[in-house]
Parts: sequence; structure tokens; C-alpha cells
Amino acid sequence: MSGQIAAYVAGIGMITPIGANTEMTVAAVAAGVNQFEASDYDTSDDESITMSGVPEEVFETLQVEIDEGEYYSELYDRIIKMAIIAAREACAAQAVDNQIPLVLAIPEQLPGINHINAQLLAANLIGQADLPIDPDQVRCIHTGRAAGIEALDLASRYLYDLEQDFVLLGGSDSYWHLPLIARLDADRRVLAPGIMDGFVPGEGAGFLLLTRHPDKALIQDGHVIVLQPPGLAAESGHLYSEQPYLGEGLSQAFRQALNGNANSIATIYSSQNGEQFWAREYGVALLRNQSDFVDEVRLEHPADCYGDLGVASGPVLIGLCAQNLLQQQAAASNLVYCSSDSAARAALVVEKQSLNRTG
Repeated sequence: MSGQIAAYVAGIGMITPIGANTEMTVAAVAAGVNQFEASDYDTSDDESITMSGVPEEVFETLQVEIDEGEYYSELYDRIIKMAIIAAREACAAQAVDNQIPLVLAIPEQLPGINHINAQLLAANLIGQADLPIDPDQVRCIHTGRAAGIEALDLASRYLYDLEQDFVLLGGSDSYWHLPLIARLDADRRVLAPGIMDGFVPGEGAGFLLLTRHPDKALIQDGHVIVLQPPGLAAESGHLYSEQPYLGEGLSQAFRQALNGNANSIATIYSSQNGEQFWAREYGVALLRNQSDFVDEVRLEHPADCYGDLGVASGPVLIGLCAQNLLQQQAAASNLVYCSSDSAARAALVVEKQSLNRTG
């Protein structure tokens, strides 16, 4: 944890299989709607893999100029267009007069998987005239699901050390890519007939416009949403490690993020996707930090509705948490966390505060 001052949420943007924007996604998650379908991808046993995708008409109707770089694919097209949609929604909430930094969450590098080049994704966001991004202040975090929360640490440095008024943070990701699905299938991790411990691969994008000025944040009924400094840690016994799983990584991330919030957290937003490994990890982290939670803490894992969003998980979870807090009457604090397939673990407290309290 960097020790930086908290950041305020000034804008939220997202696109998921269950919603073309934030409002639609929040409503669909609240209603328990899902967009799961038998896909054209098959397992090695010739069984159809259950997946969750953004409707094709979203990609077909979006008219934008795309820099295709030296190599282009349908995967890149989807990731870039989802990023543009979500980033536009996040930035539309405020009048941003100057170019601002961009911090991108990027998938982990896997052997044999040609995921989108970070520079290509950034170039396409920079190339949109309605996105006020400074091309000289773009940074990328390559740690998978946890990257969207980990990026907050760097975003806070831009806000306070470099006195930027705004920072744009986010990620866009898709599992609709044959080499990636083939690898997950080889590990028996995708949901399909005959696989008892798999998850639903999804796709989506989430972006957050952050500020250091409470009066420039999203304000509802005199309240704002504050993102406290994240807790960051590493799990040595991760999914692809030969080390034994001891649960230290997420427990430590919880402990750092929860500093000073004893018995105050009533809801946890999680990147759990249905695989048993993540439920076991959560149970260990909760038990070791139980004094920071109310007795009957509620767990929200909306991948049950939209599938696993990869690096978009963190920004989308924060956005969902923020929107739900704003709709509540009283001030409150929730915890959001994400775990990557490899070592990275990240958590943060999302707090609804009175604007008067921010000073």
C-alpha cells in the first residue's frame, strides 16, 4: 500500500454481457440476470463450453476509427471497442479541460497466447477525440484480474504527487479467443458438461474517472464515493505455482486494505468466478480478518451474472459497489477485491462519505 490519500470517483463506465452501460449492468446484476450461452467453442471432449459475451450488435453499430497496428484480429476489435465505450461513459460525467493520465489494467502474459498489445489498446484510446488522454502519461499494469485495483496505487500518485486533477483508470478483456480457451480447457477450468469445477468465460470493460477534488466527484444527496488506498500482496501458492497454497496473499491484501475499519464492513465484492479455489481462498482471508467485518457480512460475486471479465473485473466491481452505495441512504464502507490466476492479490475499501466530511 502506497500510503497515498484516497481518491474520489468522478465517473464510472462499463460494458458487460448483461449491460451496454453502467445503469443497465447495475440493474441486471440486481435482478440476477445472466447472459450465459452454449458457445461455438468445444472442449477436447466435444462438449460445448458455456460462455458469456457482449451482443454482436454492439460491435457492429459502434462507428469509430481503429488503429489496427501491424496485426489485428476479432479479439483485438472487441477489446478496443469495449474500452472506448466504457471510457467514454466514465469521462462524460465531468468536464475535463486538460489531458489526463491513463492507467490500464492488462492481462497476465501466458505462453502461446497473443493477447492484445498494451500499446495498441492505449493508442486507440488516445486516438479518440472525446477522450482527454495525455499520450505521455499512459501506464500499464500487467498482473491480470488484480491489476484494476493495483492500478489505483499508481493513479493516486498521479493525483497527489503530480497534482493531476483527474486520472482515467480501467481495463478491457475478453476470453473469446480460441488459444486462450484451449489452454483453459486443457486445465479443465471452463464450464461445460462433465467439468464440475469450471467458470464461465466472459468479456467486458470497466473504467473509472478519479479525482483528488471532492467537489469534482460524483455527488448524490450530498455524498461522494471514496476509494481508500489498496492493499496489495502476492500469493505464492497460486493456481499455476508448485508451492503449497497457504492463503497468505489475499489475507494480507485484506489486512492492508482494512486498516482502521474494525467491524464496519457489511458487504464484500469479489472476483470469484465459480471455481472452488477462489471460494477456499476467500474463506481463509475472511476468517483471518473477521474482526473487520460485521457478523453476517454479505458476499457479492456478480460473475454469476456476466461471467469472468478478466482485467475488467476490478473497475467493474468498484463501479457496481459505488453505484449501490450511492443508492443507499446512510454512509457505509464496503470491500472490493480481485485475485489473479498467478500471484497478484488486491483489495480496497470503497466508502460513501458526506461531502462535508471530506473537508
